[in-house]
Amino acid sequence: MSFTLLAINGSLTPPPSRTRVVLDAALAGARTYDHSIETHVLELRDFALEFSDGRAPEDYNADTRRALALVADADAYLVATPVYRGSYTGALKNFFDLVPNDPHGQDPLRGKVVGLLATGGSDHHSLVIEHQLRPLFGFFGAYTPARALYVSARDFDAQKRPQGKLVEELAFLGQEVVALTRFLRENPDLARPTGVSSRSR
Repeated sequence: MSFTLLAINGSLTPPPSRTRVVLDAALAGARTYDHSIETHVLELRDFALEFSDGRAPEDYNADTRRALALVADADAYLVATPVYRGSYTGALKNFFDLVPNDPHGQDPLRGKVVGLLATGGSDHHSLVIEHQLRPLFGFFGAYTPARALYVSARDFDAQKRPQGKLVEELAFLGQEVVALTRFLRENPDLARPTGVSSRSR
């Protein structure tokens, strides 16, 4: 059965950003675990995304529709963001405002697995994953593995390469996203998180 793992980079920094580096390391871990999977990276900076204003997905421009189609077609995700002003980037916020959340219609994230990564200049923002990213994907009814990684600048060398145990942790995160997705596919009755739909707000 086909399997597509989509990595979404919330950084608009030209490569090689630290955020893209950790995404690539987690993707490599996933591919090592299961050579049959297909991986893609959605770089928000490469798309002329419109601002979310409540329109139906089909009413946005071609780039926005193309990015949303990548999300809809994926089986699992890795999402990474730098931390700006104590939160994930505005670009990432806008993108997930564009993603539909209707349990009775288009709802591409419900019941799927999303691995979480964040990068920052220091450890001061290390709780951004628990306080902001997990609630975001809980809203969509997605699963987020217990392992989630906040990575600070000191975890990289001068060439922006991850150091020490971080290399192993990134690989494990990629593997866990694949393994949990496989498990949920084999046990479809479990892949029914409640989540909060947009209709209940």
